[in-house]
Amino acid sequence: MGANFESYPSVSVIIPSLNSEETLRKCLNSVFRQQYPKEKYEVILVDGGSNDRTLEIAKEFPVRIVYEPKKGRGNAYNRGIIESKGDVIAFLDSDAYALSSWLKIMINEFKKENKVAAVHCRLKAPEECNFIQKCIDVVNFKGAGQANGVLYDKKVIINENGFDERLNYLQEDMLKYKIRKRGYKIRIVGEVLIYHFPRKNLREYLKQNIEAGKNEVLLYRLTRDKKILFRIFSRSLGTLAPFLLLFNLIYGFLVLIIFSSIYTFYVLHKTHKEYRKPKYLLFVPIITYISLMGSFIGYIRNLFP
Repeated sequence: MGANFESYPSVSVIIPSLNSEETLRKCLNSVFRQQYPKEKYEVILVDGGSNDRTLEIAKEFPVRIVYEPKKGRGNAYNRGIIESKGDVIAFLDSDAYALSSWLKIMINEFKKENKVAAVHCRLKAPEECNFIQKCIDVVNFKGAGQANGVLYDKKVIINENGFDERLNYLQEDMLKYKIRKRGYKIRIVGEVLIYHFPRKNLREYLKQNIEAGKNEVLLYRLTRDKKILFRIFSRSLGTLAPFLLLFNLIYGFLVLIIFSSIYTFYVLHKTHKEYRKPKYLLFVPIITYISLMGSFIGYIRNLFP
């Protein structure tokens, strides 16, 4: 990072929380061990009304606690932005923790070129996760661009009026859509800097994807972005593909085997090297189909509430 810290911006780390007693202490410990000047960053916990030991744990650390009664991550994000004093906004989920180099590496990425509005990094499930969580992470790891662990230029967020509170999910996708339309750049750090706990079981994972599917339809209505429409169409098609078995057993089975194999090889190429093992890869089609099914249910629920 270099010895001259004067040129580095101030950072506000915003952590939304709701009944996070199981993971919050590890989260906050990681934030206060950053290789970044302590006087250059603040930590804001935005609590949505926890009734467990979340606030008790938070008070063990030098965090600023604010309360946001309105439900939804967008409301929590925006409240944190309003309360922030930093030039850069960093978001971290309360069920995640960061490597000590997180802020340093992400800020350095900002400095590489002009008009960078956001920097994302890779997330991975911690080693202590159960087998189902790791199977979910096999599929999730191939992508980047979530709000968890992201850093934003505060001026850009303010100019775009923050996160769209009409969305309960995919608020970051809406913001990315708007800032790209303005000609700003979004960079991705290829290494893992954040460890995040995926859903504990397949039922919770299904519910998560249902909520995401509902909001994806709303996101399309708000943006009319053809890429989002194509994603909705392709994921719906993927959900319905197994029903080919009802019409032609042999043809339907062959189609499923071919597409499952192609997608598994794609995930094999994109996922973390730790997950390139048969015990994880064999579950890729199952985890993927649960995700597709959840999204499809969400699409239907949005279209026919």
